[in-house]
Amino acid sequence: MSYTYQYPHPAIAADCVVFSDKGGKLQLLLIERGDEPCKGMWAFPGGFMNIGETAAEAARRELKEETGLEVSRLLPSGTFSAVQRDPRERVVSIAYYTLTEPSAVSGGDDARQARWFPIDTLPPLAFDHDEILLKASLQLWKDLAFEPTIWNTPAHPDRQKHLQQQCEKLLFSPLLRTAPDLINTLKANEIFVFGSNLAGMHGGGAAYIAVKKFGAVMGQGVGLQGQSYAIPTMQGGVETIVPYVDEFIDFAQGHPDLTFLVTRIGCGIAGFLEEEIAPLFRAALHVPNIRLPESFWELLK
Repeated sequence: MSYTYQYPHPAIAADCVVFSDKGGKLQLLLIERGDEPCKGMWAFPGGFMNIGETAAEAARRELKEETGLEVSRLLPSGTFSAVQRDPRERVVSIAYYTLTEPSAVSGGDDARQARWFPIDTLPPLAFDHDEILLKASLQLWKDLAFEPTIWNTPAHPDRQKHLQQQCEKLLFSPLLRTAPDLINTLKANEIFVFGSNLAGMHGGGAAYIAVKKFGAVMGQGVGLQGQSYAIPTMQGGVETIVPYVDEFIDFAQGHPDLTFLVTRIGCGIAGFLEEEIAPLFRAALHVPNIRLPESFWELLK
């Protein structure tokens, strides 16, 4: 007996993050999109799942169709379900990653071309593929650290250590995790993080923008409100800000589907120096969905 549900169904896609190690340099396989949306931009191989296949089968098929590459192992690295992540329709992507030997690739199907890129010369990525990359990099790092037999690295300890260092370059890369200096609009899954006061009187600076544009609530001085998150910075010295920053980082870790864009909190009306505030976010370096100001990255390097 068949059933028909009177509810809209999202489309399911699968994406592949393919790492290779060439001459001591970690590389990524990307395709240039031949169709809209994001025509001409670089992205990970992937596409929509057919009705008669699993997500993993779709990932393997798309990888072969778009690059000609076949791999022996694909491991899940994350699910990406932000409401507006794809302008065409409601699309949920299941991402996979693999580590393979470098080999020849060529664009096929709707991919204009396929290329290997060194991780330090990556082009801007389409859709939310920067987030997909960060999750895959973190998963590869964890697998190398705690399940090294997956990639047969215990027999090559120097290679294992080198690959982990390369993953860390991606995870701590300002290229992928820098918040814009000026934030006037947000995607559906983005949160504007601003400095506030405990009374929630959001009268100036980034706090005023949070009220006018991103749903901050007058009288609420701490935490999530609309598409904004308040961190109090005007109640005393730097040491009084620490617990609120720690609470924010814990909150971000618990909400991996959201991306947090941190402003230069405390460095405006509150009067603190970036050299005083940036170190408070050191633990955020390990949280892929937190974006920090470029000046904070420079101080945390």
